[in-house]
Amino acid sequence: MGSPRIQPFIPRWTTGRRSVVTLLIVTSVMAFIAQTFAEMAAPHFVEHWLCLSLDGIRQGHLWQFVTYLFIHGTPGNPAVGVVHLFINMFTLYFVGREVEAIAGPRHLLAMYFLGGILGGLGQIVAFPEAGPVVGASAGVCAVLIAFTTILPEFELTLLLFFVVPIRLRAKYVGWLVAGGAVAMAAFRVLPEVAHVAHLGGCVVGWLYARQLGFGNPWWIQRRMIERRHREERLARMEPEQYMIEEIDPILDKISRDGIRSLTRRERRILERGREKISQKDTRISVR
Repeated sequence: MGSPRIQPFIPRWTTGRRSVVTLLIVTSVMAFIAQTFAEMAAPHFVEHWLCLSLDGIRQGHLWQFVTYLFIHGTPGNPAVGVVHLFINMFTLYFVGREVEAIAGPRHLLAMYFLGGILGGLGQIVAFPEAGPVVGASAGVCAVLIAFTTILPEFELTLLLFFVVPIRLRAKYVGWLVAGGAVAMAAFRVLPEVAHVAHLGGCVVGWLYARQLGFGNPWWIQRRMIERRHREERLARMEPEQYMIEEIDPILDKISRDGIRSLTRRERRILERGREKISQKDTRISVR
């Protein structure tokens, strides 16, 4: 992934406070260094105690839901671990700073670890035979999808095959990441990669950002908003206007198709019309 063109905004948003994104990156790098030395001293220690596995959870090693996020690469293969760590931290650095600046450090940490925990849980339940799960990818995916939900129209520059630059809006990048995880998990492409964990992180990031109020409203939310606005508009109508705009079309339908043709909504409109007329008569009598 190439560098999104968002750096000019960072100093103004984050000056004067410590960044939890920086803290996560520094912690991950230090953990990788510690992992490398631990594997040289005790080859099976990291895999047995710190990587996430269904057997480990059954044995009560619940801390693995967190520790696996700081283990990168195949145990015993530091070269793969360096690449794995770099991709995760590179992505977290560029999108995480924006999410932290907008949503706040507390929410960023929550979506990062929730994405990691639930994504890891989904992976070991869906593919328990795939072996231990390692890496911060699930947490990074949660932050990435939160970014694409918060800033869906933001333009990002990606490097296809790390060479060809492609400009895409953030929302399309989110769809590509989530859709790619679904496709590769379904067809078992690169089975050594925890695609379900990535997908779980994506879902957590999307839901978390929506709970914060970002993203377009769901269909049912739009319907509820439209209905509320309509009810407020009808309540403000004068009886004469209500009769012309709402009651007369229903009366025409009754004369044409009969009263049995009315829908429940149309019957409520007639009931409201009677109430408005009675309110008008009351006002007249009071005067």
